[in-house]
Amino acid sequence: MLFNKDNNGSKELQQLTGTFAASNNYSIIASEVDDAIRTVGGLVGSAVITEAEGLYANGTEDGLVAAVRLPVAILAVARHSRNNLVSHDATGSKFKADGSEKMPWEWMIDRDERAQQERWYRALDALYGYLTRAKPASWTNSDAYKRQRRSIVRLIDEMEAVYPLDGSYYVYYLLQNLVIECQGPLHKMMGDDKWNLIAGDTVADADRELLRVCQRWAILSALVKAVRRWSLEVFPLSIARRFCPSYQGGRSSSAAVREEMDAYVAGLEGQIADARAELAELLADGLNPWRGYDPQPRNNPDNKFFTAQ
Repeated sequence: MLFNKDNNGSKELQQLTGTFAASNNYSIIASEVDDAIRTVGGLVGSAVITEAEGLYANGTEDGLVAAVRLPVAILAVARHSRNNLVSHDATGSKFKADGSEKMPWEWMIDRDERAQQERWYRALDALYGYLTRAKPASWTNSDAYKRQRRSIVRLIDEMEAVYPLDGSYYVYYLLQNLVIECQGPLHKMMGDDKWNLIAGDTVADADRELLRVCQRWAILSALVKAVRRWSLEVFPLSIARRFCPSYQGGRSSSAAVREEMDAYVAGLEGQIADARAELAELLADGLNPWRGYDPQPRNNPDNKFFTAQ
C-alpha cells in the first residue's frame, strides 16, 4: 500500500498530482493505483516497491517513498482520466453536456494526454535519479541495476556525451538493453583481452580512449535499433522530435513521417561507420588497419571468366 493508509487516499493523490479531486471516493481509482504500482515495479524492481510500502505503512518520511509515489500517482490519475471521458451504464456509453461544460475536441484530449505522459516521464526521471544517487539495497539487487552494471555505459553523463538525453534517467535506463545487445559484436571483434580492458569496474587511463569509442559505437547502434523497433511514443517529446522533427506526440494513428526517421537513421549509421573506423585504428595500435593492403587484386588480365545463363 502506497496510498490511503488513513482513508485519505484521494487527498494524497490530489496533493501529488493537482488534478485528482480530493472529494472523490478513493475506491474509484484504487484499481488504477494498484496497476500503476505494478507498472513502476516492473521498471525498478518489486523490492523497491516493497521497501517503499513498508516505509509508508510505518509513517516514515523517506525520500524513497516520495520518489516512488509520484510516478504511481501520475500514471494512475492519467489512466483514470482517460477512462472517464465517457460514462458507462446498463444502457451503454454516454457523456454529459450542460451549459457550463463541453466535451473537449479530440486534439485537446491528445494534447492533455501527452502532457500527462510527459509528467510521467519526468516523475520516472526523478525516481531513477533518486535510486542512482541513494543506491538502496532494494535497487542494487534489482535486475535493472544489474543490467546497467553489465553495460559499458555506466553513467548517464557518458551517454549524454554521445547523445543528449536532457538529463532523462528514464531514457538512459530504457536504452540499456539495446546498448548491451550492441556490445556483443564489439566483444567478438575486439577479443577477450581487449574487451576486458574496458568492461571491468575500473578502466586504466591508457584505455579510456578505447572505452570512449566503444561507448559511441554501442550508444549510436542502440539508438538505431530503438528507432527501428519502438514507437516514438515511448520517448519524451523532446527526444522523439530528434528522430522525427514533424512528430507532435499525437496518437499512433497520426504516425510520424517514415522518410524523416529513415534519414535520421542513415545519419546515425554514418556516425557508426566513423566509430568503426576509429576503433579499427585503435585496435591496430594507432596504425592504419589497411596499411599494406593492395587495393588492386592480383589477377592475370588474360584470365577472363563469365557465366552465361
